[in-house]
Amino acid sequence: MALSLAEAKAHLRVTFDSDDAYIESLIDAAMDYVSAIGVGFDSPPQPAVVHAVKLLISHWYSARDAAGEKPSHAVQFGVDALLAPYREIHL
Repeated sequence: MALSLAEAKAHLRVTFDSDDAYIESLIDAAMDYVSAIGVGFDSPPQPAVVHAVKLLISHWYSARDAAGEKPSHAVQFGVDALLAPYREIHL
């Protein structure tokens, strides 16, 4: 796993346990998203890839209700910029 629950909670500054299952689901969803766009998880994972996962988790945690059809442009740009060098290109 590229990001542990403890690392995610530290990034979110969450000190209580009642959201643990929700945060774990966000980790899974963020890792699925990153994998689906063609970025693999090396062992150990690249710091930029881990940070992109953290950005997604942080955005989804703080914006639990969808405010629109698309994610924030700033979050989308940051995640895309972090992941672009690690995308596998399939021709």
